[in-house]
Amino acid sequence: MRYKNIKTGTIIDSPSNIIGDAWELVDDNGVLYNQKGEVISGDEEVITTDEEYVEEEIDLEAMTKAELIDFAKEQDVEVNEKDTKAVIIEDIAKAFE
Repeated sequence: MRYKNIKTGTIIDSPSNIIGDAWELVDDNGVLYNQKGEVISGDEEVITTDEEYVEEEIDLEAMTKAELIDFAKEQDVEVNEKDTKAVIIEDIAKAFE
């Protein structure tokens, strides 16, 4: 089954039912259905991808300052290495808002 997040526009394929106000069912022709099965729109372009987005929760507070700096570099987030751990955490969090 294919679902579209009406807040972000993200379309995903899932073998399971997805329930929630932000998700609507989309068929192979791009027709969007609400949770009651009523047609909402047929004008949407359906984009398929083989990649699966997985949101991972990371505990920045548990990381050391050095780990935070490495993490920021991996995520292409600019931080000042001379800043305190708290400021670095704040900079990383702002980058992901």
